[in-house]
Amino acid sequence: MKTLWRNALLMTMDDARSSAVFRGDLLVDGDTIVAVGPAGEVDPSDSSGAPDCVIVDATGLLITPGLINAHMHSWESLLRGTSERLPLELWTLETYPITAAHPMPPRLVYLRTLVAAMDSLRGGTTAVLDDVGELPWQTEESLAAVFDAYDDIGIRATCTGGVADVAYADRLPFAADLLPAEGIAASRTEMPPSAGIVDAFVDFSERAFATQHGRSGGRLSYAVAPSAPQRSTDELLLAADDLSRRHDSVLHLHLLETRLQAVMGRERYGTTIVEHLDTLGLLTDRTALAHAIWLGGEDIRMLGESSATIIHNPVSNLKLGSGVFAWRALHDAGASVALGTDGTASNDSLRMLDTIKTAALLHTVTSPDFTTWPSTDEVLRAATRGGAEALHQTRQIGSLEPGKRADFVVFDLTLTTNFTPLNDAARQLVFSENGTSISEVWVNGELIVKNGRLTPIDERAVLGEFRELADEYLAGHRQTVAENRAYAPAITRVYDRVQQGAWPETEGPR
Repeated sequence: MKTLWRNALLMTMDDARSSAVFRGDLLVDGDTIVAVGPAGEVDPSDSSGAPDCVIVDATGLLITPGLINAHMHSWESLLRGTSERLPLELWTLETYPITAAHPMPPRLVYLRTLVAAMDSLRGGTTAVLDDVGELPWQTEESLAAVFDAYDDIGIRATCTGGVADVAYADRLPFAADLLPAEGIAASRTEMPPSAGIVDAFVDFSERAFATQHGRSGGRLSYAVAPSAPQRSTDELLLAADDLSRRHDSVLHLHLLETRLQAVMGRERYGTTIVEHLDTLGLLTDRTALAHAIWLGGEDIRMLGESSATIIHNPVSNLKLGSGVFAWRALHDAGASVALGTDGTASNDSLRMLDTIKTAALLHTVTSPDFTTWPSTDEVLRAATRGGAEALHQTRQIGSLEPGKRADFVVFDLTLTTNFTPLNDAARQLVFSENGTSISEVWVNGELIVKNGRLTPIDERAVLGEFRELADEYLAGHRQTVAENRAYAPAITRVYDRVQQGAWPETEGPR
């Protein structure tokens, strides 16, 4: 089926125009964009296949590439509103199991993933990198439930197999001085030997690549995700990189989200974590690094010269007090930058438009030199083409160009005050739009959202069942959190010690 969107305002995000808006036509044939051009100049016969073509008068519409959320956690759909005023290390005690967890039934895994996708799609997100975060252990059944949910709802998704093989106490600096000896011993006893974890993860991932990777005609992908360098042995990092290389898939890690992690890196490696990753050969075009806040000048230079993508999560970083991303310094160094929401326990939504606006505003307070502040074009590029780089899909998504997948968002410029009057569509998209102007969301040539409603699922039924199963699960989760809180005094001591040390400032505005 062919559709010609005639006389729309188009924001293509291609090399020639980037975020510059122009009056034009967009021709889609099935799941593919086949032509983009000035208004009235695109011929419906420009594509092969069936001669029939639906022509849409798009005079009052703005069409953009779908937004790409390059870092989120569908697991946290259960945990909105569960914490505030906590840094990451203490927030984790309120969120993730430290010693044990209540198993989550596959049906709840499926529903929580659907809910995350609903939140994403309604806000104009057409692709996600879901660092699933199934702790303490991910199973083939739970991973299949994640893929099934994304398959059914129609979003484009790269889903990770997550893993860590360093005991909890050994992820923290000053542990020998500040943690009780029995706590350190218990933490190490509860963690199976690293070699067994690495072998099991490789086997798990090989089966995931064989059964899940490339589902739905390539719309769904599997990626490997050692949680973070300080939570992983070098053996695990290298094994994950080998899987990523052999399957040409994403290697996803958290990187230097907090000051504590930077101190831990120095303690373990005698150098920065970025330098260590570079020594291991892990900074490739397949590598997607979330956060990357606590960087020194040499780290920024190395990331800029690498082909890895850095994912900025401004809302989450603000809520957890993690620090401010070095936006200008990384851009000036030549780094590829994408945007992510992080999870719904640290954001607490998956609305990429919130993230876009926050990224545009946050860095204005880091320097009085206003020429260093983020531009509208830079922020929109990070939300589209930068995301495609993070997902290792630059040939498929990220811009409206012939040959790319038909992932796009239709904004009705007449529907709300957000574009009224229309002065600058790109700026108003960044600073004014909140999702209420979204008329349609298309993924892979399929209409997924129309007038605020998701077409593939019964939303009311999904939410009703999710609430019912979530209530039952959360009762057990609250017990896990109560057990976690026994660690809070020790973690607070570590956190306080970290804050006392000096930290070299990054050169230039952040």
